[in-house]
Amino acid sequence: MVEKREVFLWLIGGSAGSFNPIRSFLHHMPYYPQTAIVLCLHRMRNPRVGMAEAIGHLHDWKVCEPDDKTQIQGGYVYIAPADYHLLVEAGGYFSLSVEEPVHFSRPSIDVLLESVVQARWKRAAAALFSGANKDGARGMYLMHRAGYFTAVQEPTDADIRTMPESALLLFEPNARFKAADFVQVCIQAITL
Repeated sequence: MVEKREVFLWLIGGSAGSFNPIRSFLHHMPYYPQTAIVLCLHRMRNPRVGMAEAIGHLHDWKVCEPDDKTQIQGGYVYIAPADYHLLVEAGGYFSLSVEEPVHFSRPSIDVLLESVVQARWKRAAAALFSGANKDGARGMYLMHRAGYFTAVQEPTDADIRTMPESALLLFEPNARFKAADFVQVCIQAITL
């Protein structure tokens, strides 16, 4: 069995205008059993339809919203639950927090990404998609500064440019991508 911290974490953040491109990416992403995809998408506090149901069935990947202390395993797509911050802990599990929203958001992309840096997770990458506020920019910068692979959607390709532009004002990521090309970017980071 692979040690939990050996699982490659692909962290993906987004807000307004990001759901459809991320959903399309998930349906085209090949299965990597030693990789976990972690989605942190801004969403309503009390959604009528669950995010996993909205994404739909994925071939091979298991999709879930983790509970507090859920062990991180490869082969999963984890979705940050509505109205909770999702954090990665050094012990190889997730924790949930109801601390104040960050950039009016809970779950917050910044909180998730900063937790990975603090946990000193061995292998991880992060991407930031379309969105209408600055959440994720600082977390992406911290991930990049810590030596993790980072990717930001081209603002001209994003439905709402604020989120990717905010990140690009802070640093130059390893990759800029168009949503249609994100599968290749994802595979590139996994196989580095």
